[in-house]
Amino acid sequence: MTIPEQVRDDYEKWNSFLENEVDFWLKTSEKHTKEHCSRVLLFCLLIADKRGLPQKETDILCMAAVFHDSRRQDDWYDVGHGQRAADYYWEYCMSHELKFEQKCYDIMCYHDRDDQIGIDAIAGRNQSEKNGVLLYQIFKDADALDRFRLGPDGLDIKYLRTDEARSLYSYAKMVWFQYYDKEKKV
Repeated sequence: MTIPEQVRDDYEKWNSFLENEVDFWLKTSEKHTKEHCSRVLLFCLLIADKRGLPQKETDILCMAAVFHDSRRQDDWYDVGHGQRAADYYWEYCMSHELKFEQKCYDIMCYHDRDDQIGIDAIAGRNQSEKNGVLLYQIFKDADALDRFRLGPDGLDIKYLRTDEARSLYSYAKMVWFQYYDKEKKV
């Protein structure tokens, strides 16, 4: 997959972190793999770039992308894997030199829940934190942009929350099919 120049450095940094530091419980997963997290990372970076987010908020999205499916127990709904991944992220930060960010924890914790549950929890945590809900919505969109892995009609554009994600719909489809074609040849 070709990584656009404007996000390449951040992508390479966080993708290397994903590959070398993040442990996944469900090693036999077909749908929630490190490759999936790598594509979510790419989409987070592209949406953040389109929105002109500060580096700190971009890094929060990147951390959420690399950890978010690491504690899955199955490839189905597995409600609760977000909380387990968030706890793993917290534990990792406490024993390594990665700075803990509450927004990142919250994004992961609620990413496997209905939007309103996550929005209410994040908005209620700290009223002065304006971008917590926005980052949650961006992350959920980035995760959704990789739904093509579930089938050619895996993503319905009307469920995307941000204009930036909607603008990446065709790109996301292309990224998946490039990856899929490459995997078929192996």
